[in-house]
Amino acid sequence: MGDVLTQSQIDALLNSVQQDGNFDNAGDGVGVNKIEETRKFRKYDFHTPKKFTKDRLKLLRSVYENYARLMSSHLTSLLRLTCEVDLLEIEEQRYYEFNNALADDSLLAFANVRLDEKAEPEEEPVLVVVSDGAIYAMLDRMLGGTGDNPLIGSHDEDTTSTVHTDIEIAVYETILRHIVPHMDAVWENYLMINFEYHKVESNPNLIQVMPIDEIVVIVAFSIRVKDTTGQISICLPGGVLEAVFRHFEQTTLAGTRKREIQTREEKESIMKGIEDSVLTIKAEFEQSTIFLEELYSMSVGDILNLDLPKDSEVNINIGGKPWYKAKLGVYKENVAVKLTGIYREQPGKNTGGDGNE
Repeated sequence: MGDVLTQSQIDALLNSVQQDGNFDNAGDGVGVNKIEETRKFRKYDFHTPKKFTKDRLKLLRSVYENYARLMSSHLTSLLRLTCEVDLLEIEEQRYYEFNNALADDSLLAFANVRLDEKAEPEEEPVLVVVSDGAIYAMLDRMLGGTGDNPLIGSHDEDTTSTVHTDIEIAVYETILRHIVPHMDAVWENYLMINFEYHKVESNPNLIQVMPIDEIVVIVAFSIRVKDTTGQISICLPGGVLEAVFRHFEQTTLAGTRKREIQTREEKESIMKGIEDSVLTIKAEFEQSTIFLEELYSMSVGDILNLDLPKDSEVNINIGGKPWYKAKLGVYKENVAVKLTGIYREQPGKNTGGDGNE
């Protein structure tokens, strides 16, 4: 079967014919090739296909957008300086790609993940990396400075290789102990997960915390501390995310079943309560007028003549409101009514008032 041209390719061929007035270029497929050359295609690696669907990455984006806002407010209150944190992107890649992008002097923080408070932490930790520019701006502020980066000033990229002292690492750990556990708060709307700060390593290239081909999801944030800009990267291991999503789906399914059971039990309880309710049913005849003298002379056993023929229409009131229509008749030598339909109030007609029963 030959190749099938798309509508955009057909339109381009027609436009080229109208401009040139011939099919010379179109017949050889040159026009189509030019169109293909101008397009940009994203290469897909079939050897390492994507592991997480768009829906799951969308969920992560929603979670960490909230985390960015929470981190902004918390760092602002901690440093007493305006800090802005925004989510840049969420990307799935291999662990070696993340590890190769780290500098030799980067500070790599480890955070343990627990899907259950009583369970052991997951084998693979969550990794957090903050660019040196943002780190030194925060350290300067924590140590009583103005929050200016003493090394690179307001530059966007770190250009100076530095060696972190023990005091700087200790102060940096204090900041991480404040911001890492806040991931619990943004996840609690979906799942109860505990993130616990563990440690910081100053030479990440020498540490192998997971297989190099492990699928990870990188959550990148931009951070601005006063006039210094930098980046925060959170590496979420694929194994941890699979356990999170699996637990999330089980919890969601269990919650749905629980709500269905509760709804069914509530309906049964309501119906049972209705069945046990006592209602007063009255047949309302047409209204008639008598003199007060006749009413005063009435006694038990008197018979009221309403002048109603057989098959006269009456209303059946339940709880003081008309519900059904009925006809007057006799059943086993007793006066009775037979339901004929549902009562429907006529517009403009007043149904209030007591009638003769």
